[in-house]
Amino acid sequence: MATTERKVRVGFIGAGGFISAHHLLTVRDSQVMELRGVADIDEGRLKTHAGNMQIGYTTTDYRKLLADPKIDVIVVGTKQDLHARFIIESLDAGKWVLCEKPMSETAAEGEAVLAAEARNPGRLAIGFNRRFAPAYADAKRLFQGVPRPWYVNYRLMYPNPGKQTGFYANQPRMLYEGCHILDLACWLLDDRPKRVFMTGDRFLNNCCILDFPDGSQVSFMCGSMGTLCLWKEYLEVFGNWAAITVSDFVDMRVRGIKGEQDRVFAPYMGEHADEIQRFGFDFYEAYKVQAFEQANADYAQRYGMDLVPVRRPISTPFEVSDYKHENPDAWSFVPDKGWVSSLEHLAACFLDGSAPGNADGQAGALATDLALALLESLETGQAVQLQP
Repeated sequence: MATTERKVRVGFIGAGGFISAHHLLTVRDSQVMELRGVADIDEGRLKTHAGNMQIGYTTTDYRKLLADPKIDVIVVGTKQDLHARFIIESLDAGKWVLCEKPMSETAAEGEAVLAAEARNPGRLAIGFNRRFAPAYADAKRLFQGVPRPWYVNYRLMYPNPGKQTGFYANQPRMLYEGCHILDLACWLLDDRPKRVFMTGDRFLNNCCILDFPDGSQVSFMCGSMGTLCLWKEYLEVFGNWAAITVSDFVDMRVRGIKGEQDRVFAPYMGEHADEIQRFGFDFYEAYKVQAFEQANADYAQRYGMDLVPVRRPISTPFEVSDYKHENPDAWSFVPDKGWVSSLEHLAACFLDGSAPGNADGQAGALATDLALALLESLETGQAVQLQP
């Protein structure tokens, strides 16, 4: 298979769990990218990565990456309190940048990032990968002919006790995770809300309303309640005589759009894609619970929760226990949320000099501003009016 002569050379600032499970593997396996350098403060982690994949070099000093003229793109994957700083330094060093979310924690940080983006030729992409999830890209395309207003409901609800201690214990979930859906809502509607309102508590569980200028409404439930036995994310989009629902990026139901049909999308890295196409969402849901339990045998005991197998009232044409983990690179059985496509797209745009379709600094700042406005609404008990 032919490959391009020029590859995008990528450097990583931060190589923790998420980066190691996704973006590092994407670059490693890419036909258009190569792994030039990895910087992290954990020397043991660097040694592990150097032993498992081809890396130009590893370092505990990120400034070596910024000074390296052979690095084209920097991926920032540190804790969120360092995102704005490393974006600015990377852009000022002449690099293109992909930074994980959130882009910033304050309005002042957002303004500083936008200033750096404006004064440099390098492009900035924020890791709002759901824009590139195949199911969501299809949903937006299919709904383009449906008149406004639209009514959108999004549920992001999943226990994550590991993030209720340490760094994230005092971080509002609306900022570090809810920002994903705030960006998704603005991208889906191609607009920004004029007013927002939120109830719940500051750190974990919230219900939100986003009111858009054309009358469209987004209701968004974000939190850590429920059970690991139910899928994490659910999207519903309603218009005049049309509706689309998407269960965990895998099962799409299309209603009221002529000539269209339901769709089933393959999980991340295509694991058990054949079984999901054959058996549908029932297999995905049942296997996902089994896979999590097998990979985290002590989880239930450690956190005092039950992992109850999925049991349907009608017998299924498969026995989920007959299926095992296939791809050692897939750290767990998860849906395709657009991780690979978003980074591959940015690299392709670097090579051909085109403007990337990733979320840019403006989108990153908007997501942070919306999260902060929702937190303000929570404190005051009032809806917050936003500047157009």
